[in-house]
Amino acid sequence: QEADHNAMVAKERRDMEVKRAKRAISQDAARRAAERDQKKAREEETARKAAEARKHQAMGVRRLKETLGKHEEAMAGLNEVRENRFQHDAARIMQLKSSVDDVSRKIQSSNEVRRKRQQKLKAEREARKQQLLNDGQNPYEVWRREEIEADKERQKAKVKALNELRSEKLLEQLMTEDTAYKKKQSAEKQRRAEADRFQKEMGNHAKQKKVAAYIRKMTIGNVDVLDPTGTALRIDPSKVSVQKTHAFGLGRAPAHEIEKVERDLSRSKRMLETRRPPRRVDSLDSLELGPAVSPGQAVADEEDSMFGDGDENELPEGKLWVPKLSKLEQQYLEAAKERQKANITSVQRCWGKEFTGDAFLAKPSVIAFDDFEVGKKYRQVIEVTNVSLTFNQFKLLPLDDRIKDFFEVQFQPPGRMSAGVTRYITLWFCPKVSQDIVTTFPILAKTGRIDFPLKCTTKKTILTVTPQDAEANPVVDFGQILSGESGTCTLSVRNTGALAAGFEIVPEEELNDLLSMIDWKPSTPEFKEHATTKVKFKFTPTAVGNFSTTLRLTIFNGAAGDALFTEEKRILVRGSCIDVPIFVEKDSYDLKTCIYGHIFRETVVVHNRRSVPMKIEVEQPKQIENELQINPTLAYIQGGKEQVIQIKFSPSTAFLDKHPEHRDVSRTDCPTAFRIPVKIVGAEQVLPVFTELVGALTTDTVRFEPNEVDFGRCFVGSSVLSRLTVINESLLPQRYAFTRLPGVLAVSEVPEDVAKEEEAHGVSGEAAVLEGGGDGAFGVLLPKERRQLCFTYTPETATETDVKVMFKVITGHLCVHEFGIRCRGQGVSPLLVLSHSRLEMASVPCDSVSKESVVITNSAKVPYLLNVLLPPSELCCLKASPICCKVEPGQSQRLQLEFRPVQDYLRLLDAPEAPAPAEEEGEAAAPPPAVDGAEGAPESETPPPSPEEVVAERLRSIRQHGGRRWHGADGRTVHASWRLPICMKAQMASGGDKPAKKEVQHFAYLGVSTCMLPTIVTATPAALDFGEVTAQQRQILPLTLQAEAGVEPQNLVIEALPENQCFTVLSAPRTISTKPFQLMVEFHPQLVQIYQTQLQLRTQSTRIQVPLRGRGVRPVLKIEPADGVLRLGSVVYTRECKEFTKKDLVIKNDSPFGLRFSLESVAPANPNHAGPPPFTLSPSTGIVEANGSMTVTITFRPHRPMALCREKILVNVPNQKEPTYVYLYGHCFRYQTYAIAGMEFGPFSRADTQDRGAFVDNLAVGVGSGADPETGVFNYPKAQETSFSLTFEEGERSKFLLVGSSVGQEAAKGAGGNFEFQIQLSEFSKYFVVEAPDIGVKPDKIAKGALKPGELPTKVYFKYNPAESASLKYGDVTLDLLDGIGQWITCKVKGVLSGGVVPQGEAPTQEIWVELRAYLKQI
Repeated sequence: QEADHNAMVAKERRDMEVKRAKRAISQDAARRAAERDQKKAREEETARKAAEARKHQAMGVRRLKETLGKHEEAMAGLNEVRENRFQHDAARIMQLKSSVDDVSRKIQSSNEVRRKRQQKLKAEREARKQQLLNDGQNPYEVWRREEIEADKERQKAKVKALNELRSEKLLEQLMTEDTAYKKKQSAEKQRRAEADRFQKEMGNHAKQKKVAAYIRKMTIGNVDVLDPTGTALRIDPSKVSVQKTHAFGLGRAPAHEIEKVERDLSRSKRMLETRRPPRRVDSLDSLELGPAVSPGQAVADEEDSMFGDGDENELPEGKLWVPKLSKLEQQYLEAAKERQKANITSVQRCWGKEFTGDAFLAKPSVIAFDDFEVGKKYRQVIEVTNVSLTFNQFKLLPLDDRIKDFFEVQFQPPGRMSAGVTRYITLWFCPKVSQDIVTTFPILAKTGRIDFPLKCTTKKTILTVTPQDAEANPVVDFGQILSGESGTCTLSVRNTGALAAGFEIVPEEELNDLLSMIDWKPSTPEFKEHATTKVKFKFTPTAVGNFSTTLRLTIFNGAAGDALFTEEKRILVRGSCIDVPIFVEKDSYDLKTCIYGHIFRETVVVHNRRSVPMKIEVEQPKQIENELQINPTLAYIQGGKEQVIQIKFSPSTAFLDKHPEHRDVSRTDCPTAFRIPVKIVGAEQVLPVFTELVGALTTDTVRFEPNEVDFGRCFVGSSVLSRLTVINESLLPQRYAFTRLPGVLAVSEVPEDVAKEEEAHGVSGEAAVLEGGGDGAFGVLLPKERRQLCFTYTPETATETDVKVMFKVITGHLCVHEFGIRCRGQGVSPLLVLSHSRLEMASVPCDSVSKESVVITNSAKVPYLLNVLLPPSELCCLKASPICCKVEPGQSQRLQLEFRPVQDYLRLLDAPEAPAPAEEEGEAAAPPPAVDGAEGAPESETPPPSPEEVVAERLRSIRQHGGRRWHGADGRTVHASWRLPICMKAQMASGGDKPAKKEVQHFAYLGVSTCMLPTIVTATPAALDFGEVTAQQRQILPLTLQAEAGVEPQNLVIEALPENQCFTVLSAPRTISTKPFQLMVEFHPQLVQIYQTQLQLRTQSTRIQVPLRGRGVRPVLKIEPADGVLRLGSVVYTRECKEFTKKDLVIKNDSPFGLRFSLESVAPANPNHAGPPPFTLSPSTGIVEANGSMTVTITFRPHRPMALCREKILVNVPNQKEPTYVYLYGHCFRYQTYAIAGMEFGPFSRADTQDRGAFVDNLAVGVGSGADPETGVFNYPKAQETSFSLTFEEGERSKFLLVGSSVGQEAAKGAGGNFEFQIQLSEFSKYFVVEAPDIGVKPDKIAKGALKPGELPTKVYFKYNPAESASLKYGDVTLDLLDGIGQWITCKVKGVLSGGVVPQGEAPTQEIWVELRAYLKQI
């Protein structure tokens, strides 16, 4: 028993130990799994952090770049603002300086004017002083009195101006106050109106009106009160108001309902139009107008719209045709769907809360069948929990038809489920094909449909290969392997999928040397599922060098369907083999160019490839004291480290001579090149390490030609130029600068074009103009460069200058060297002072003129003869005036220069065309016979120069004449600079026996710069010549301006013309383009003389000068008749003014130029308020050609009867010595025959014309004293007088009347009429007789005759013949005292005018009574 008990105890202990061991093993396995998971999680977290770090680093770099870009933009903006501010400040300072200069000049000018005025006043007072003294007056008292009077006048004018200013201010203040008062009254009136309106609206009456207006608007018939006497039993609001009912839209709505709907629609449309932004239509393309559709096509489209468009691809599955629903049917269908949906589902509300979201949740949330295999059956239990607010229920919806055969569902409907209740659904998955399934598992709850995600995925192969390059290709890099050693590298492939895949690695390059040095294991296994496979590569190099090859990795898992995986990758295998452990980085170290006497350093880096330290020693070169030093020469290099050897090199000028072994003989182009070999020996290394130091030696000196600059003598204010050649002896570029440069010296570079010309022609120093080369005080000399600089000496005082100019150079970036250049010169007081030493002529285009002037003052004590030496005109197009003159001491002479470029000047440097070879005609001419005694063949003719030689000769000619010419960047602008010599020769006074001194000539130089611009704007014509224009007359000519093609629009600016030249530009300036623009110019001469000036036009790119010429003349005017009296006769009056007469006035021009005239009425005739004036002239203005004439037709067409109508006309021709007038006379009567008082037809004045009363001619008013009471037609007063009184003054014996016959259409049909005058018998009739000598009627008691129509009236004379026998001598007594005693006697004469045209309803004859009255002397 004890044994059994012990056995049982031992067994229990063994079982317990086994259990503990198993438990420990399981715990250890769990711990290891947990460690693996933690490690995996750490790795993933590390990888994620690294990826996030890289991502955020890239984002940080990008943000940094953006920030730096913004900072750069901000700095650029700040720099731009700073530069603009600097430029603005500089411009303000320059403007301030210009303003100060202008003010100074104005002050000086005003002071000069005041000084001259005071001098003039002083001179005048000196002239008056003696006269006042001779008259016994005190000149100072007189002058003081005049000053007081002038001061009083100024005070009066000042007070008057002040009063006017105060009046204007007071008037302005009154107007301002009046405006403010009116505004205040208007505002007060508006306020009162608003207050009244507010009071009216606040009352009950206003509310009632609004309510009544609304009721009338909404009721039928627009009434606000229903008829109380109506018979209707019931009044419904819908029957009496306008409301939209169901009848609208079915064609049964009444008219008032339709009107209401249309009114509401129009109101809504207006509101939309006001709120909707306007649509912008940029072009017709944006309208998207479709193509035109034919009627048949429209019908077909309508049928398609009704029965579908026939596209089978858009039909539902199993449907052959689906009708297209109308809009109403679609609305009904949507409404039915909504009703059905409302019946199926509902909204859950509990305790006032409304539930939203999914009412049931599934666990797991995603139903997943991962890594399934075809033919196997998989089961998944889904836990569905009610998470809504209260009771709910659900049912299963069918799966998709494509996958429902793969699933089986075991589920028993639970009915209503309380909140929180869970039900289970068992889902069996039986895959038939190897394809992934991604769909949903739908259920329908009371609150709506719920879809649970359902995913089924096959087994797959997912591989990750490390390491990789940037393009995700596997890389096997062995690095550097020492010869005799081997290296290994591992390629890891991790398969995270559930399907294994086989692979194969084969080389792509069969002949690569690296294939024999590497091997790998395994070669053809597989990548296990959920495992990592490591492929080990081993590199055993057999040769020194760099090797690389490519291996092809083929992967294939052999699965079907979506699990199929096939991929091919390229594995890059590379490695290198090195032979020695000690090496240097470079085979040679280039010290570039070294300068004598300066220190240059270089570092040689020695590397140790081994892992153990190694000893090295520098055997070559040996150290050279003070020139070549090496530190250290012995050192130890740690394993895998490096050692730096410092080399200090400071060569002397004799370095290569002392050590010829270091001269580099391979570089024959550089005699100072050196090559110093360096040998480094390592312990336990047989082969030494070689490297070398290479470079070139040079100096830092600069040479000058000449060594010093001597300017000689120079006038103060003038300049002298001298050239200095600077030669760089170094192989390095040298930056130079002139320091301690005095103010009288300036350094500039020789212009590039001058240097090229001189180099091409092999000359030096010919060019006289060296401006424009740029500042030469700073610059860079290239290696071995020869540069020419210009020294300009401009003395300020007449003293000697002897200075040493310092020339500093920086060779490369190493050192500074300083040189001294001695400059000498002597300043001399000028003989002649030029106001400007240089003239900048304005830039002008072809055929324009630019003028500038300089004033030359003789500051010497003797007169000088000046002569300006100009280059040939074809070279410079310059003219000077005067070209030669004499200037007295202290005298000034103005020298004017004119620049007028032409087309030949532009084409001066164009190569001439080679002459065409002459055509041979017939046989060649025989050579001329040789001259007797000539030896050999005749000499050949000199060939003509080539075009290049011609251009070179012209440039040489320009240089020899002191000029320089070059073209602008565009090739169309021609620039030129000239130095014009002015020769000065003193004019010494000759006299006595003194020998004549040798004449010494001095020269001064004037710089002139010209520029010819391309023709951008053309003016047609080039010059406006108005010819001869009558003084005080106007003539206008057009000037056409047009811009060249391809030129930007030009803004025209017109400079003011001189007022005394009588030219005016009428058109306003505007922008000129390729379209021609006419500028109207007027010439209005005031005097008889020649006028000419220049019209200055300028734009932003060019300027134009158009010469204006004209001549004011005085033409000689003559007229016919010479006295200017024109009698147009008499006209029979008609109410329609049909009758008229005409006369011709001839205007003659006896001058050789045109005459412009105008006929102006000075004393007009009786006006016609309802028609044309009585006298009309055609033409009234015109131009008479030189030595020609023009006929003016004068028509007399009276509008009323007038015994006498006359008008005075001025023939207006400006600038005549005496005015010329024309005097017009005419008559108009109702009867054809007429008689008027005798008069002489001659000149008259305006005062002689008799103005009638204001109511004489009131036909325009419509009423008058002569109006017919029955017809209301106005009748003018009769013009024919019926009685005349002729008085014979003392000594007067004859008086006359004018009797004539008028013209007219009716008068032309018959005779002109008759007249008869008979003296009536009386006591004194014996003293009077009547006669008409013009028609042959002799003196008698009766005179009669016939009148011809249209001729001048006949004079009927009445003569007084007193008795001559009356004597005052009675006997021997003479009664002289009784002389003059007598009496006035009268006699009646009856006249009868008959015949001719008689007015309707009037007597056929006219009786005229003439009273003759005379003084009869008798006792």
